[in-house]
Amino acid sequence: MNEEFLETSVQHKWLYHSGLSAPQPETASGVAERQKAGMARGPNRWLRFTTNKYDASYQLVMRSRQEGNFQVDRVGMHSFVDGQHRWEFALPHAIFPGNFEYKLVLNGTFWQVGNNRTGNWDVDAFFLTDSDAVFGYELKFQTQTWKPAHLVTARTSLDGHARDLYGTYGRYDQGFWHFVFEYDQYPPSFQAALVLDRNTVANGHPVTLTSGQPVAYFNDTTLTFSAAPTAYPHPYENFVSIETEADQRLVRQIPRESDDFDVIVLGSGMGGGTLADALSDLGHRVLVIEAGGIRYPVHINELPREDRDPVGRERLGHYTYECTDWFDGGVTFNLGGRSVYWSGLIPRMTEWEFRDVWPRAIRDYFLNADATGKTGYDHAERLMRERETLGPYQDAVVEHLNSVLPDYETIDLPRSLHQPNLSKQSGTVTLENVLTRSTGCYSTADLLLDSLGQNHPAGFRNLRVALHHLITQIQHSQGKATGVVCQDLVARMQRTYTAKYIVLCCGSVESPKIAINSGLDDPNAKIGKGFNDHPAYFYKTKHALPTSGPLAWLGALEGHAKLLIRHRQATKDSHPYHMEVLINSRYWDLRHMDNDLQQAAAAANHPTEVELKFIFDSELDNSNKITSSGPQAKVNICIHANTSREQYKTEMIQVRNLVLESLGVDPLDLSQHWESKEWSEGIKGTVHHAGGSLRCSHDGSGVVNADLKFEAYDNLYCCDVSVYPSIPAANPSLTLVGLAQRLAQHLSARLSAEDYLAKKKLA
Repeated sequence: MNEEFLETSVQHKWLYHSGLSAPQPETASGVAERQKAGMARGPNRWLRFTTNKYDASYQLVMRSRQEGNFQVDRVGMHSFVDGQHRWEFALPHAIFPGNFEYKLVLNGTFWQVGNNRTGNWDVDAFFLTDSDAVFGYELKFQTQTWKPAHLVTARTSLDGHARDLYGTYGRYDQGFWHFVFEYDQYPPSFQAALVLDRNTVANGHPVTLTSGQPVAYFNDTTLTFSAAPTAYPHPYENFVSIETEADQRLVRQIPRESDDFDVIVLGSGMGGGTLADALSDLGHRVLVIEAGGIRYPVHINELPREDRDPVGRERLGHYTYECTDWFDGGVTFNLGGRSVYWSGLIPRMTEWEFRDVWPRAIRDYFLNADATGKTGYDHAERLMRERETLGPYQDAVVEHLNSVLPDYETIDLPRSLHQPNLSKQSGTVTLENVLTRSTGCYSTADLLLDSLGQNHPAGFRNLRVALHHLITQIQHSQGKATGVVCQDLVARMQRTYTAKYIVLCCGSVESPKIAINSGLDDPNAKIGKGFNDHPAYFYKTKHALPTSGPLAWLGALEGHAKLLIRHRQATKDSHPYHMEVLINSRYWDLRHMDNDLQQAAAAANHPTEVELKFIFDSELDNSNKITSSGPQAKVNICIHANTSREQYKTEMIQVRNLVLESLGVDPLDLSQHWESKEWSEGIKGTVHHAGGSLRCSHDGSGVVNADLKFEAYDNLYCCDVSVYPSIPAANPSLTLVGLAQRLAQHLSARLSAEDYLAKKKLA
């Protein structure tokens, strides 16, 4: 990102002026609390910081661009509420009428770490916690010489001179290594040193950080190392390769370039991991090449929870904007890719979402039963272990909405959340024999590690994984892919692997980048073209459900439902959306081993609230494109705002009101026309659901065919959301897993036929 830096002459502190984080909208419970505290809606907006660290003995102020360009202190009011310290800042509408940038400053010296925060013009209350507002001593090292794949760490006198503390490269500052030592954990004066590749301490270090001078800044001129090791200079910010004992132990062995493979799968995410495991189960020797390591062995929801969002924290800076600054990144390099972080939603594409651009063979695979009586979606749901039930409350809500909204179908929003031993038939849930434990939410990290842990034909015998290998090129000649060139970022050497078939599964941004950098033939000139996302509209107001009257049961504090609503007569040109309805979002990802935490939501006695969003399907946009100037440069993205469903805003208001009134929300609380301040418009694209950059076709007009084979190559395939010829309203994960299963059957048939012909020739 093109971040602009401003160093103030007074504080010598670097401030950030892009990449701003959006605050959370004010909830109904927040309004009630504010009014109870005597802060009724009036001349002021409010910033509230709830903290377990900073009591009234500290000095805490807010500085903003609106007041003296971050030079004026706005003093906060301290109180102690419900066992926590609360700082509140009154923000007069006359000074803060619209969007504004701000930061908190602790004790006059310590600025809130990270990018400037922003206050939205249509929100009157903003909320921060200790996860959002971090204060501390900082080391900053601006370098292009020692960027990743080099690793720069920090060591301090407090933590021990042999312990490496990890920072980030490029997360807050483009081209910077950045280290933060939190204020409440470090003394007023201590020593710190930067270390190259966990081996060489910087010349002239350690340096002393003090409360009077908490920030030390270095660059390639002011900081040097006596050693001069080499490393591949890749373009991915905040991506460092650290091989752990678990990496070596769980993947068993590093594959050799001389090893013989049937298929090489590039990428271990939702498509690649599923495909690799299916092929190895079918008896074929498979190599998975993954740029990252084992960050988490399972989906993050199966781990002890943390209040700092790992999805945002661990995504990489991997692209630049060519024509717009609208795209929201989120790519991760790790075993399992984004399957480790996803929300677990697995709705099917309905028939109309296939439009007339999806190959008929793919459509029929998903919608029609095979010889086993199962559709492609049935097979994918079995692998991903679709959740059976959310219980009687959700069942009652589904039944209620289906009875009062006959034009719409209301169902449980399908989710990959394994509930073993439960079987739901004809609406009745029964308990089966207790034979298995829950595998939780589907992730290909879990899937592949399970296979690698077993010395079985369906396990380690046929499967190898190369971690920390960054793919730079697919070699090809005369219509065949001949090898995969990658950089071993740990060993710091280049490796080349070969196989009979190669499948690109690196995602809708990275796959076209590799294809372009490899110089792949593109007979239809569509590699990287058409890239798009489906437009989504998030209704920001949360309405409390009734606690009295005939619908009082909806307001139950322990009620929870996640619903999918679709018009029964939907087509691509009429009602072309999915509507998701969430009741009591505090229970959505609830998983706590600590019983006190598990009971905290109910103890808070907040009202039961409902929230919703609309998701539309979309055609590809041929004016969008992905380009690349080489493997050591960031990929360039040009994507335009997707306004293709603007004409449905009036219908969204009508349907929103219809659903919310059916749930007991007072009609007087609902607007009758589209008001922009009520909505967050997801029309700018995210790496999570965007696709189409290597589209498939039924007539040879795309990049890959109906079998996902590149049109110009006999043995090169793609299996990620890049191949989608349109972007469905449904989340893409279930369909992608089904495509991977289908491709596994196709490649297995080709390999078996080739093996048969080879044996016949020898005979």
